This record gives sequence, structure tokens and C-alpha cells, in this order.
Amino acid sequence: MSRKSQKAIVSLTLFLLLGPFSFNIVYAYITPILIGTDPKKDATPASVDIVKVYLTNNGTHFRFILECSTTPEPSGIRSYCVFLDTKAGGATGGTYRGADFLLMGGGLSGLYEWGAGGWRYKSSIEVNIVGNSIYLTARLSDIGYPDNCQEMIGIVAATFQPLGSLKDRAPNKGNYSVSHEVIPELPWPTPLIFVPVVAATVYYISKRRFKKNE
Repeated sequence: MSRKSQKAIVSLTLFLLLGPFSFNIVYAYITPILIGTDPKKDATPASVDIVKVYLTNNGTHFRFILECSTTPEPSGIRSYCVFLDTKAGGATGGTYRGADFLLMGGGLSGLYEWGAGGWRYKSSIEVNIVGNSIYLTARLSDIGYPDNCQEMIGIVAATFQPLGSLKDRAPNKGNYSVSHEVIPELPWPTPLIFVPVVAATVYYISKRRFKKNE
């Protein structure tokens, strides 16, 4: 077998073995975790009636999924929000007293941080509609995770229509909570170590096999 053929086979083997793994590290999200439910039909129209709140992440981004009674319809006058209490201080009033960050889908979509007595735009987020759910996705680093997040993170989801007029709050009172450790999926150095090791192993085994066949 020629040297060129050997290299081609090794490259194909590495692609087949590592390609899907690398793709999942960058893009795949863990199975969403249900962090809370809210009574159905406690808000109208049904498109702003939150019934379930989920959280997931892929190691670099986190995503909240708000399931509603019918398909969400974010617009210039209708918004879907998630408030996060990640540290001491935060909002002094409003939907969730103590919240430090706000993800907003609809209106002026984005991630907002509480400061100087009000919400200030911090960064863009990704907003998607899937069935009866709206997905709000942001970068973990934009909320200071992990170093600037407290042990327990408080969460409140809400819808507004028109903007500033609360339609639904989940939960109706208090807040949901998730442990600091629930957010990350896989410590980032892990893939940096694992992938090269697998690649080196595959190359070594292939090289020995080709050498025996020469």
C-alpha cells in the first residue's frame, strides 16, 4: 500500500471517529432540565401563558426554554424574559427583586445587566421558536460564570404585553433555584486533552498496522 493511501485512510479514520465527538462538544446541548412549572391558563392570550421552564447548556452557552400553552409570538410589544439572581445586590424592585441579569426575547432582545438603578444592555442573545416553546440562549461568560456566580442561582420567567405590563410570572411567587454545579456540562479543558489523546492513539495503531503490511 502506498504512503499516500495510508495517509488517506488514517485521515478518514480520524474524521469518522473524532468528527462527531468534536461537533457535539461545540454544538450539542445536554438534555434540558425541568426547573419549574406554572399553572396553565393563568394568563391570556395563551401565547404568553408559561407552563414549564427548562435549562440546558453546551459548556460555553446556556439556554432557557419557556414552554407556553400555544406558540410564543415575540414582537416589538410582546416579550419573553428570564431573570437571574447570580450574586449579591441586583434589582431593587420590579418582577424579581435581587435579579442581576435579564434575558429578553422580543422587544429589544438581548442580555441585560442591572446597574445604576436600571437594566442596561450587555450583549446579544439567540432567540428561537420551536413548537410551543421559545429558546433564549446566551454565553456563560456574559453572566460571569463560574467565578462570579453564587452557589444557588435564582430564576424567574415572565412574559410582558405590552412591554412593561406583566402578563405571566413563573413561579407566581418566589423563584426557582438551581445549584451552581448544574450549569456546566463539561469542564472545557477536558476535550482539549481527550481529543488529542484519541487522535494520537488512532494514528499510532494505524501506523503500526501499515508498517506490518509493508
